[in-house]
Amino acid sequence: MAKKKKPDPVRTTEPRLAEKSPTSAPGWLERNWIPELILVAAAILVYMSSLDNGFVFFDDDKAILYNKTLQNPSLSGFFSGQNLGMYAPLSWIAYWLGQNISGQEAWGYHALGLVLHALNAVLAFIFLFRLTGLRKAAFFAALLFAVHPVQVEAVSWAAALSTVLFSTFYLSALLAYLKWRRSPTPLWLAASLLFFAAACLSKSAAVTVPLVLVAVDFYLDKKLLRKFWLSKIPFFLLSFVFGLYTFSTRAQEGHDIEATSAVFSAFDRFLMVSQTLLFYPVKLLLPLGFSVSYPFVKMEGVWPWTYYAAPVALLILGILIWKNWRNQPEYLFAIALYFLPLTVMLPFRTVGSFELRSDRYVYLSCLGLFFLAALLLDKIKPAVSNTILAAAAVVLGFLAFRQTSVWKDGVALFKNCADKTPESSLCQCNLAYNQLISLDFDGAIYHYSEALKYDPGTIEAYNGRGQAYLQQRQIPQALEDFNQAIAAGIVTPKLYLNRGKCLVMLNRPQEAIPDLTRSIELEPKSAETFYFRANARDKTGDLNGALEDYSQANRLRPGYVEALVNRGILMYEAGRFEEAAADYTAALGASTGNVHPMILVNRANAYLQIAEYAKALEDASRAIDLNPQYGRAYHTRGAIYLKMGQQGKAQADLVKAQQIQPK
Repeated sequence: MAKKKKPDPVRTTEPRLAEKSPTSAPGWLERNWIPELILVAAAILVYMSSLDNGFVFFDDDKAILYNKTLQNPSLSGFFSGQNLGMYAPLSWIAYWLGQNISGQEAWGYHALGLVLHALNAVLAFIFLFRLTGLRKAAFFAALLFAVHPVQVEAVSWAAALSTVLFSTFYLSALLAYLKWRRSPTPLWLAASLLFFAAACLSKSAAVTVPLVLVAVDFYLDKKLLRKFWLSKIPFFLLSFVFGLYTFSTRAQEGHDIEATSAVFSAFDRFLMVSQTLLFYPVKLLLPLGFSVSYPFVKMEGVWPWTYYAAPVALLILGILIWKNWRNQPEYLFAIALYFLPLTVMLPFRTVGSFELRSDRYVYLSCLGLFFLAALLLDKIKPAVSNTILAAAAVVLGFLAFRQTSVWKDGVALFKNCADKTPESSLCQCNLAYNQLISLDFDGAIYHYSEALKYDPGTIEAYNGRGQAYLQQRQIPQALEDFNQAIAAGIVTPKLYLNRGKCLVMLNRPQEAIPDLTRSIELEPKSAETFYFRANARDKTGDLNGALEDYSQANRLRPGYVEALVNRGILMYEAGRFEEAAADYTAALGASTGNVHPMILVNRANAYLQIAEYAKALEDASRAIDLNPQYGRAYHTRGAIYLKMGQQGKAQADLVKAQQIQPK
């Protein structure tokens, strides 16, 4: 006897608020505001330690610390500029708020991120509950969203404030749209569109909102999709405009999308996308080994077996989902809520970044998988499912709490990254950079070398390692690295300055001058570059050129002690003793609290040449007071005493000078 086909469940255009989850929710979940308060408390408890974290020199420097718009804030500046190839004025305003909260410290940014994350957990709960009527599943999905360690990157990284901010507007747009579906007044649809625009103005990843709205329509009643398609037109138009503009701003920033994308073939991309779609669920299920970078690495032109297996696994999963869940709208919506927000984050193309996959990319879309997990667990006995979900929340919260310390600073972050994925040149290079600015030059040299070992194309590593060698006075090694960096096509004023410095230190001034001149062409306001070119010109016998450059260095940096002293020496050698004395006086004035005896002796000699014996004697005596073992000071004072006719004192000083510095 043939089985009767079960009729499809009746769908309405309204959220199923009257329905209960398959197993009834605990009583406390039914009380007003209790679920929301628990979500906020959980988020704060887990991520509050991130307030002690500092800035990470991995976008925090460019996006926040060195962002000129934040240094001179204005509404027009926020909405007319871009940073790192992205147009995100509302994120800039959020950074500005963080700056006003904590100044040059990072805790204000982390506090904003924490508040927004807690709010997002509440919005996620409200949205899922109002859409499906499944209070328990919605709550536990939101709780996992609040405490899972995959969220640490977005919440504990100052620059990632844009991720939690755009997600707030994203979820608000979904809620407003759902309100419009229940009460179809233009106000709610306009509010949804406005929230969507705000999300796009926070981060371009928000362009997927229209796709999720279609999924909401499908969930509410797939037979009425056509009825509501006109309402999506403004959303899709806005999405298209922001998407195109993002590619434009990336190109203006200098990211050659076609060139960087060509590194991987179309088949490579297919495997990478397939593997990534499974990578995130596995990472959510087995929440260990989190890192700021998950590189795609081929060994001798061959991918690991998981990449080739991923398309097959996805096909099997797709068949199983269609066979078993095609009449289960909650399951289908949960999968859509995972996949759709993630679509623009998948490695189809390379938009100027090595970060083809990252924890923060799944910040919002992981909600779909958490909802799916809660739905599946809700099928078993309430006591068991409640225990499993509560235990999961506690364990995940503990792991997230511990993971926040990884973002304490750049060294901690990229040390974790290099430990987890040593083959990632991005991790090695960024760890080396953070060690460089922390003055750990040995560590920087080692990890820059590791970056080059795994990827010789990491040309920035030559520049960074060269700077570390330069700081350690390993000049030949530094020069070789700077040569490699310039040959590879890096063009920065600092790089040419550094190579010029090396050539000056190696007594090759004639070769140094073109590099220093090139650096000045790229950055004409660098006092240090003029100083070193003056030094090089002096060594080549170009006295006038050297004087001109020392003067320009001092104009750009008033009180530049080294430039004043060196110019004074040249003035003295040219017989311009009064001008030399004036330069030494200016240098001494700029050296308040740290007077060098050498400058005093130089000025004493200049005064001696113009017969200002009293002043000369005062300077020489003061130099001796500062350093009683400074033989040159005794020699100068002896010469002054001779001019003053005080033979005995002169003889005593000259003898002392000879004792300290015998010929």
